[in-house]
Amino acid sequence: MVMDYLLSTLLFLLAMSSFNHVSSFASLPPYKDHCGSIVPESTATELTRNSFPFDDHHAGYFTGGDGIIDGGTSSYQYLILQPFSIRATEFSDLFKVEASVSLATSITYYYPVRNFSYGDRLRHGGQHRYRRRHVSFNLEGFWSESSGKVCMVGTGSGYSKEGKHLNLHVVFKLDNVFNVSTITTLVSGNLVSLSSQKDESFEPISVLMFPKGNYNYTLDSTEVANEFSSGTDTAKGGFSLNSLSFCSRPLSREIKGLRLEFSLECTSSKNCTPLSESSGQLPSLMSLKGIECSLDNNKHRLRVMVRLLNSSDYWVGQSFNPKNTLVGEGWWDEKKGMLCVVACKIMAKASSLAGSHVGDCSIRLTLRFPSTLSIRSTSTIVGQIWTNKSTHDTSYFKKIAFNNGEDARLGIFQAPKYEYSQLEKVKKSCPTQKPMKNKGKRYPDVYSYDLRFDMKVSESNKRVAWGNSYPFAIGDEVSSSGNSFSNTSVDVPEVKLNSTGGLFNISYKISLWFNSTNISKSLLNESSLSVMISAEGVYDAGAGTLCMVGCRGLISNSFIPTAHSVDCEIVVKFQLPPVDAKNGIFIKGSIESTRKNSDPLYFKTLELSSSAFYIEAAEKVVWRMDMETIMVLISTTLACVFVGLQIYHVKKHPNVLPLLSLVMMTMLTLGHMVPLVVNFEALLAQNPNKKNFVFGTVGWLEVNEIAVRLITMVAFLLQFRLLQLTWSSRKSDESNKGLWLDERKASCVTLLLYAAGLLIALLMKSKRDGDILVITPVNQHHSSWENLKSYGGLVLDGFLLPQIILNLFSNTRENVLSCSFYFGTTFVRLLPHAYDLYRTHNYAQLDNGSYIYADPSADFYSTSWDIIIPLGGIAFAIIIFLQQRFGAHCVLPQKLKGSKVYEKVPVFAESEAEVETTNL
Repeated sequence: MVMDYLLSTLLFLLAMSSFNHVSSFASLPPYKDHCGSIVPESTATELTRNSFPFDDHHAGYFTGGDGIIDGGTSSYQYLILQPFSIRATEFSDLFKVEASVSLATSITYYYPVRNFSYGDRLRHGGQHRYRRRHVSFNLEGFWSESSGKVCMVGTGSGYSKEGKHLNLHVVFKLDNVFNVSTITTLVSGNLVSLSSQKDESFEPISVLMFPKGNYNYTLDSTEVANEFSSGTDTAKGGFSLNSLSFCSRPLSREIKGLRLEFSLECTSSKNCTPLSESSGQLPSLMSLKGIECSLDNNKHRLRVMVRLLNSSDYWVGQSFNPKNTLVGEGWWDEKKGMLCVVACKIMAKASSLAGSHVGDCSIRLTLRFPSTLSIRSTSTIVGQIWTNKSTHDTSYFKKIAFNNGEDARLGIFQAPKYEYSQLEKVKKSCPTQKPMKNKGKRYPDVYSYDLRFDMKVSESNKRVAWGNSYPFAIGDEVSSSGNSFSNTSVDVPEVKLNSTGGLFNISYKISLWFNSTNISKSLLNESSLSVMISAEGVYDAGAGTLCMVGCRGLISNSFIPTAHSVDCEIVVKFQLPPVDAKNGIFIKGSIESTRKNSDPLYFKTLELSSSAFYIEAAEKVVWRMDMETIMVLISTTLACVFVGLQIYHVKKHPNVLPLLSLVMMTMLTLGHMVPLVVNFEALLAQNPNKKNFVFGTVGWLEVNEIAVRLITMVAFLLQFRLLQLTWSSRKSDESNKGLWLDERKASCVTLLLYAAGLLIALLMKSKRDGDILVITPVNQHHSSWENLKSYGGLVLDGFLLPQIILNLFSNTRENVLSCSFYFGTTFVRLLPHAYDLYRTHNYAQLDNGSYIYADPSADFYSTSWDIIIPLGGIAFAIIIFLQQRFGAHCVLPQKLKGSKVYEKVPVFAESEAEVETTNL
């Protein structure tokens, strides 16, 4: 994929440079001084179609160039040669060539996720991207067909490491450029700077290319063909290929990630690898790339390049190294259904590609696409590599097998059939249960994508690994999603539900990655912390049960599937939840060994747990999230309206402002402010560290979040304005000292009630969460901060409590709060609890990340709390109404009301007496 992008970029640069190459040739370095002794100069005549062995955009490889282009061992380095014109000269074997050479490199960098900006165009939205640099040269020179030499001079431009623009003058030399080529023909050469100035010169660049056109296949002899017919691959044959489509198939491109498997005796590279030189470490991966494909005498032929790499070099990006590369000729054996390749080593210098040549051609390779798979053989690409040398020869190496392993991206021409071999054992290990009549319960159909999932793996209630599993075959059909050469996504079909039940044969691939070796040693390979299990069994679509017999490899580097290399005494079980489950859609399972405890291959039972996310449930979740977003917008807007009406009320009746509870106003203000602080980055519509916006587009969900935050800010500003008015009215009037005293008393009583309520509520909530943890496998442990945040929501639900207590101490009868404010705000606070009751009975419980409205982490939500809290909120609103209608003490018992009135009577009588005395 990287190379495709790189090549397309180079083609674009070459297309642009072709418009001005004529003007560039005007200032070329003198040809005679630099190339006259290699290929003589001559006068060009007419254009010719002579077989110059390079196509219009011929790709190759290079090393060097330090000073004008980034590079090194951990980079992709490619070259493209584009001939503009080939002209005849006065000599029949001499041709004038005008061409362009472009060099490109792409280096793997690891960056933190950053915001998309002009300077980060090549690395936005991911942890690593490829930074590319290019340099192009316009060249002119001559090609001698008889000697096979090319020499050209030209100019180009580039940049130094410091960013300085450079005008470059170069000479380009190639060897072995013949119009007819064979397996031994490798075009190599170098590109050298002609600049005398040190700051404009660069390290010499060595080049290697494979010629195309007029190629003669020479390695397909009867003697060689016999080597592939005796004892090479005894497995079942593969698919046959259509003669018209062979060259359009992936064999003509590149197959990557093939896994190498060596014999048991191989612990080092000695006599185990075909590479001419080795670091002592065995290669682990292989790629096979088609150079040129043709159909000759009804026989499919293919030139191939094979690379053997270590896993670190393979994934990080290793530059072209001829010492780990093989070049060969192949043909398709229609009878055996396999590709046969005769491969040769490439001999090269340690530091340069120039002078590279083909050496020993004793290596043989076969590649097949099996038409039938089984639990012991699940690879869709298999093959072998061996040599025809004797064991005493220094070039001899032991036979190597390869396959595409677990890589689902590597596919085949046609979907193979799957053969079941463990069904009898499945019947014994998984006794058939009587069909269960599940009232209204529906389980996923086997043909849906709901049967692939990630897993948490535990041993003795302790997490030891994580893994994933996916259906490999359903019935005898191998899953097509795992067998495609392209990386394009597959359309997910709609979920098919089976309410009547049914038994289906099914095969699974299960991968486990352990985080330590503190588990049964017998479960792991000698030098690996991963286990791959192939399983087959029966899925009951009526009960959601999946029971299979599994096989795991015992020796990681063995490719011979013997009875001693695999352990098939394993039972894998899964219980899938109904599609319409209301109490959470969680998968439970286990991996058990059926061996005796004394058996060295026995391991303790592994418990598996996972969250299922069905497509049908996903559609409901999306609809629910949209509905919750609308509800948040409506409720926040109503809160703004009700606060605005209260501000209008106090403006109309300014005498009631000092009587407002500062504690209540502060609570409501913080209730709007805290979400803004916590989600400040969402308010700004962009979080450079967490969000990934491509070309500045913002998703619909982000737009909704912005709207919610903006309305919340409006509500916060209105509430803060009301708090400011209340505070100012208290400070400006000296007669409000009694109100300050009442406020302190009310605050003390309120805080004591809140502290007591916090203890009681947390005890009740902890008990409830503990009960939930017994029922479901989801980790719902709440931290102290989460519990405190939930209690904060409960306090806001009872926001009228401070006002009620202040009214009791001040014994006021004024209409301090407008009816629309305290009844409306109570409605806004209690509506989420009513909605939570509806949601609990109509939607499956998921993680809190999908909740936009009535977030369980922001308040106390449960069936009991959703009844208690609304009743309490309504009771508080009624108390405020009665206090403002009949006086603050109307809600107190008669004894408390009497004592207060008794204190007031003498004062009233004394005032009456004074009035009468005055009248007299």
